[in-house]
Amino acid sequence: MGLGTGLIAAAALKIDATPMEGFDPNKFDELSDLKERNLKSAVILAIGYHDEENDYLANQKKVRLSIEEFSSMIS
Repeated sequence: MGLGTGLIAAAALKIDATPMEGFDPNKFDELSDLKERNLKSAVILAIGYHDEENDYLANQKKVRLSIEEFSSMIS
């Protein structure tokens, strides 16, 4: 729930955000002192702004699939 809220809040503020997985949660928890606060990481949310000067994809048109290509409805 927190991840979704963070993504929605970032989008509303026009801030780039993406969830990240594939990290070492034990190492991350150690570096972030999460264990001492009785917390444990499950996902990381990276937020910020992309580098429009050095990212050749930054100004490219977004490509989205149509709803018919993306999903199907079973009745």
